[in-house]
Amino acid sequence: MNTPPDKSADAILRVLGHLDPPEDLYSVSGARLYDQITAGDLTELPEILAAARQTTGPILELAAGSGRITRPLLALGRPLTAVDSSPEMLAMLAERIATKAFNPRGVPTVLVEADMSRFEVDGGFGCVVLGASSITLLDPLGRRELFSRVRNALAPDGRFLLTVLNADSHKPSEGHNGGTTVSALGDDAFLITVESRDPVNGARHVTMIHVGFNEGGTYRSSAYSSDIAFVSNALIEEEVLAEGLTILKRRPVRLSTQVPGLNDIELWVCGR
Repeated sequence: MNTPPDKSADAILRVLGHLDPPEDLYSVSGARLYDQITAGDLTELPEILAAARQTTGPILELAAGSGRITRPLLALGRPLTAVDSSPEMLAMLAERIATKAFNPRGVPTVLVEADMSRFEVDGGFGCVVLGASSITLLDPLGRRELFSRVRNALAPDGRFLLTVLNADSHKPSEGHNGGTTVSALGDDAFLITVESRDPVNGARHVTMIHVGFNEGGTYRSSAYSSDIAFVSNALIEEEVLAEGLTILKRRPVRLSTQVPGLNDIELWVCGR
């Protein structure tokens, strides 16, 4: 997905004297920032855990990142395989899994570096989890490939837990076509988040600008960007069904932090 540059973000970067274009949010340094931003986000965790508790057997988590969802899943005490395409994210996750605070029950965990649409694992998983509406990071072919691989990875009575952002509820309006927010990030830094909507590509373009202060009042800045597709639930449902999966339940997800224009997320419980 390639969206046009964001003029507002570019203007802010020029004022800061930041000359380099934004890096991918999932780059090495971007992964660290993403981990810091999402560390305290509890969105979807109650819904995912409630559904996961109704399953049995090993768990497969896709797009696991640095472990925001992994940690509560490990508390269930079941063997877990975590897949992510970022070596940096997996390195952070490996460090954490080795600690008693993160993995108090010493659950056996396998880490797999792979794209979530091209992972290769053995089957027999009682629960496959894809959270954070990460399905929107894939193009149509990638989504179909993911659903096919999930079906093959599931045990006959296994469940696929998928969170989706309903694009039909988030079309750009005259009152909200993105915007800019500024928030504190620790004691000596702040984060500027610039969002724009790209109706041509059906995407939300997000630029995150991290500004940290050094001693003496000087500052340093870094910038990262990511594109998130707006895909209608009807299309995702069509793709799920086409790959031999069935949507058994849909549950609303309560957002722990309200984000303007983003307030309609569901957890889908799917089976073979």
